[in-house]
Amino acid sequence: MNKFVKYSAITVVSVVGVGVIGTVALVTLVNPNRFKPLIEKSVYQSTGRNITLAGDISWKIYPNIGLTLRDVTLSNPSNEKIFTKGSNMLSLKSADVAVALIPLLSHKVELKTLNIDGLNVALIQKDGINNWTFTPPEQPNQPQSEAKEAEPIKFEMSGFSLTNSTIKYDNFDTNQHIDLPNTNLVIATGFGGHIKLDQKTQLVDLSKVSINYNDNFIGELNVTLNNFESPTFDTNVNITKFKANDILNQLHIADAERKNLKLIDNVVISGQVKGDMKDIDVKDFKFNLSDTIKGNVNVAVKNIKDPTYKGSLDLEPFNLNSALDQLNIAVKDRKDKPLLNNFAIKSDGFSGDTKNIQINKLDLTLGSQFTTSLNNLKVTNFANPTISGGISIPQTNLNNVLDGLNIAKTERKGKTALNTFAFSAKSFNATTSNVKLNTADVTIGTFKMHSNNLAVNNIKNPSYSGDFNIAELNLNQFLDSMNIAVAERKDKPLLNKFSASSSSFSGTVNNINLNNFKLSLGDIFAPSFSKLSVNNFAKPVVSGHINLPNFSANKVMPQLGMAVPDIKNKAILDNISLDTDFNATTNSAKLTNLKTNIDKTNVTGSLDVSSFKPLVLANNVNLNQLDVSNFSDVNGYKVPMKQLQFAGNIKMNEKMEIASLTGKQSISIGNITLQGLDTTALIMQLHNTINNAGNGNKDIITTAINASNTLNAVNNMKAQIQAATKPGNRNYAQTTNLGAFKANVIITNGLINPSNISLTGGGVADITGSGSANLAGNKKIEYSTTSKVTVKGINKVFETLTFPAKITGTIDDPSASLDWVSIQQQIGKYLIEQNKAQVQSAVKQQINKAVGQQINNAIGQQNGNQATDAVSKGVTNAIGKLFGG
Repeated sequence: MNKFVKYSAITVVSVVGVGVIGTVALVTLVNPNRFKPLIEKSVYQSTGRNITLAGDISWKIYPNIGLTLRDVTLSNPSNEKIFTKGSNMLSLKSADVAVALIPLLSHKVELKTLNIDGLNVALIQKDGINNWTFTPPEQPNQPQSEAKEAEPIKFEMSGFSLTNSTIKYDNFDTNQHIDLPNTNLVIATGFGGHIKLDQKTQLVDLSKVSINYNDNFIGELNVTLNNFESPTFDTNVNITKFKANDILNQLHIADAERKNLKLIDNVVISGQVKGDMKDIDVKDFKFNLSDTIKGNVNVAVKNIKDPTYKGSLDLEPFNLNSALDQLNIAVKDRKDKPLLNNFAIKSDGFSGDTKNIQINKLDLTLGSQFTTSLNNLKVTNFANPTISGGISIPQTNLNNVLDGLNIAKTERKGKTALNTFAFSAKSFNATTSNVKLNTADVTIGTFKMHSNNLAVNNIKNPSYSGDFNIAELNLNQFLDSMNIAVAERKDKPLLNKFSASSSSFSGTVNNINLNNFKLSLGDIFAPSFSKLSVNNFAKPVVSGHINLPNFSANKVMPQLGMAVPDIKNKAILDNISLDTDFNATTNSAKLTNLKTNIDKTNVTGSLDVSSFKPLVLANNVNLNQLDVSNFSDVNGYKVPMKQLQFAGNIKMNEKMEIASLTGKQSISIGNITLQGLDTTALIMQLHNTINNAGNGNKDIITTAINASNTLNAVNNMKAQIQAATKPGNRNYAQTTNLGAFKANVIITNGLINPSNISLTGGGVADITGSGSANLAGNKKIEYSTTSKVTVKGINKVFETLTFPAKITGTIDDPSASLDWVSIQQQIGKYLIEQNKAQVQSAVKQQINKAVGQQINNAIGQQNGNQATDAVSKGVTNAIGKLFGG
């Protein structure tokens, strides 16, 4: 072992010694200036240009053996039309070339370093001709046996430097001119590093290579390049300083576009790039743009000619305002938007090609207030893009977000609901003109809405469609937190519990159509609209079909701040429903196919209010039944009506003054019944009395007594009817069928003048009459009616008997009365007329008995009889006169 070490040491020392001796001999015995002609000839044969080595060529020993060349020039092409005669393409003050010693002993030149100082290069192009294309001179043909293949280039070096140099580029064809004065470039290798080029093995290998360009570009490279014809490469870069603006300014590239673009004042990058002519793989590529934007990207590119790629992106939080300021983007528009001071973006992975991209998950963060995630984000066809994916904005304080963006601060004052905001859509699909959302949810304060499908088409002139479901909430609290209609909603607790939904809707900026639109208010009021349309929001026209299932107006109206109608039986308001088609504006309403129920009353028909102010109304309404006693006090009676019909029109001026009320109404009631009074029984009492008085009494006294009894019966009937008009308990088993009612009403300036009033067919009495009512002014009522009894099987006196009545007073205090005097006179007259012969005979008998003989004696029997007849007739007629005969 000791011998091996000993012999090895001797060998190394011998080799080094030989090298040192050879080097000393070389620099001592060989003058390098001898090679000038050879170098000049070789350059000319290779380039067709003249190289001038004006300075001395000297040996350089440390740290490597080499040569130093001074005052070197290379001529331009010999085209005097473009290039000045005698001008040079380049010149340099000095160049140090060093080679490795050990390979040199084996007759191999291994370049170690190349240092150039004072290089001046003038690159020129004009009329399509440039001076950097070299054309070797034509050589005389040589025998094929003498032809030699060019030796492949191979060198290994540890450094290169270019100092105090100037590079100029003048392209007169494109008018592009670049001047790089004071150019300094240093390329060095660290311990164990190298710069290798081997043309034979097709290898470029840069290991631990550092670069410094004018202190504007500083970094380290590790590069391996294999197979020049179909190269593969593997590169690791670590650029610690890259003043892109300074370098681009020197190159005069995009000067105007980069004005104030401080973002690339200093760029720092590091990472690995490897691949071939088809594929590139970038791993852990970190970048720092002027300490403003920092991030990390990984990307793999396949098939560069028609590339596809995939990777990931992660940006550290950064000041987006500062970045955009440096990019000179929307500077004024971003004024006072501090939320952008903290921005971050992160991607779990992306993939795509030249037309499309897919991002598995993209997270965006603005400040500490706003975060959004985009899942499976796809952009298809960049030229005419379609974007799809899913989106989620977790709960955030939207007020703080919008404050940070300086958006609508005044308009949002008092809108605390925006303190809680969230949004998500399981999927969306969008183009430059359309957006579609699926399974979308939005939360604003206590307001939560879900939509299975939501679409916006033609964003420039949008139309929209979809469905929605608003979860139950306290609408009052929400609207309070949005500062909406606070005063108008005072004392409306019905809104404390609210929900709404629509199976489908569509619309534009000027209209909306909803299908199966349902509302729920307080669990006691739930209108639904099979269709609801609002056209022209500026001057809205609302139409559709509404269905109101059973609800209690007694409960609903107070909770909406409305007074319940002051009717006698408010219990009927506990069972109301409505179903109708409608069409309305701010000044009109039309109801068709109207169906509404108020307890047992069914209302059908149509109502057309063509104008509210002035009022213009046309109606055709039918009611199956109605009990007047439910709406007003009728002294304890029930007055059920059946088959009511109202048809006509009404007009009123804009001030809604009753004095301007004008119109016509046709009123028809199929049947009216009075429960609590049997008027037939009263009539039968009078019937029996009259019958007893009409049996042909020959005694005038008896006849007079019977007439008196009849009048007493009438008075008794009067007393019972008067008693019936006073409040009290009623026996509803007693009923009177009043029959059917008809009337034609004409209203002129608030004055009602009905004509053809009739109440017939009830089997008790037929009533006709006329009169007027003044709805304005003194509100005076004045009606006259005449009734005829129609009870079957009663005395014929009722065929001629009429019951006159009057309704007088005011609308607020009406009074009704029968003309009992007339009734009594009619009955008395009837009795006298029915018993006239008997009365006259009785009177005659009494006259003859008392004075008949004296008369006969005085004037004769014939004349006496005539006188007696005349007196008896006169007395009978006088009695009749007492009863209006």
